[in-house]
Amino acid sequence: MSVKVVCIKCGSVGRIESSSQEGETVKKLYCSCKNPRCGHTWADELSYSHTISPSALDLPEQIREKLQLVPPAEQAKLFAHIG
Repeated sequence: MSVKVVCIKCGSVGRIESSSQEGETVKKLYCSCKNPRCGHTWADELSYSHTISPSALDLPEQIREKLQLVPPAEQAKLFAHIG
């Protein structure tokens, strides 16, 4: 997936020129408008919002190893009972 930035001055697509990590969940993006007649430059922020599906890495290693032996359909049934 790529991030598309849009210039708020003219509505053209912008380009991310550089970025800096501001914290564990926030990245600052330094952008410029690709429309040569506009030339607007700005800073934007990209941030983590929330988890939609938890990481399998949150499970203990022993459980992850055992789950690999279970067919995907059975895994879905198991997790349906949990959540």
